[in-house]
Amino acid sequence: MSEFEKILFIVLQGLATGSLYGLIALGIVMIYKTSEVLNFAHGNMGMVIAFVSYRLMEKFMAPLTEIVHGTISTVPFLSWMGEGFIVSAIFACVLIVSFIAAFVLGMIIELTIRAAEEPNMLGLIVITIGWWLMLDGAAIPIFGTQDHRMPEPLSHFKIYKLGNVPLNQLDVIIFAITVIIIVIMFLFFRYARVGVAMRATSQNVDAARLMAINTNRVFALTWGISSMLGALAGILTASKFFLNNSMMLYPFLKAFAAATLGGLTSLPGAIVGGWILGVSENLFGRYVSMDLKTPFAFLVIVLVLAIRPSGLLARHYEKKV
Repeated sequence: MSEFEKILFIVLQGLATGSLYGLIALGIVMIYKTSEVLNFAHGNMGMVIAFVSYRLMEKFMAPLTEIVHGTISTVPFLSWMGEGFIVSAIFACVLIVSFIAAFVLGMIIELTIRAAEEPNMLGLIVITIGWWLMLDGAAIPIFGTQDHRMPEPLSHFKIYKLGNVPLNQLDVIIFAITVIIIVIMFLFFRYARVGVAMRATSQNVDAARLMAINTNRVFALTWGISSMLGALAGILTASKFFLNNSMMLYPFLKAFAAATLGGLTSLPGAIVGGWILGVSENLFGRYVSMDLKTPFAFLVIVLVLAIRPSGLLARHYEKKV
């Protein structure tokens, strides 16, 4: 590859990794924007749901696929649908169950936040840290500490060529999913009634209540949707790297930094921050030092925040009264 193609390869890799940071950061920003809670459990919520997906796929995908393979020629209806379609339908069902589990987990954690009587910011942070530690502690005896590879179809991906630049199919999928999520969230918050209620609640809770918006329901929905985003990021992270109980620690910390870089109240800023972080740390790792890649990423954030404390895309923070 030429030097330009090498740089292009590193940038594309950085965009894919940055997209993962951005997806995690989106969930963090959603909760902070709506309820002003910094959710330190967000990464481990994604880790637990990734394990749930893994167990569901391990338990049901392979046996059901074998059953379909053995009976498809004898059942006209199954033969008409085709084996590939049926296996894809089973995989879709696994994902749906996983995202429902993620939604419920998010709502349960929100209930514990709501149960706290007049908590201050520190108290809320301590609650989320408690959930972080609880989920981490529960994952070890339940799922073990060894590394796992996600089963098919989340383990083997094609390699495309962009000229001479190799392009992993999973990286393309991650980037495409991120762009689709951005579009969906833009439409959701702009046109959906629930999305408008969330925007109103994030701007002024008391005014939203006066407008007959059920803010408790809005908070619960926000945590549920945020948890689903974390689950999506967790499944994709496990597919790209590996699955174990600590896999989300560094992605979460970098996503938190990306959210801060883009602006903790800006949803687009979360994605942009993730992309900047992913690309800059990859370029630094390639041309300066791989060992100092992570410290450099955080140094960039410190410098940006020193110049613009509210982040790149967020408005200046004004405390609500």
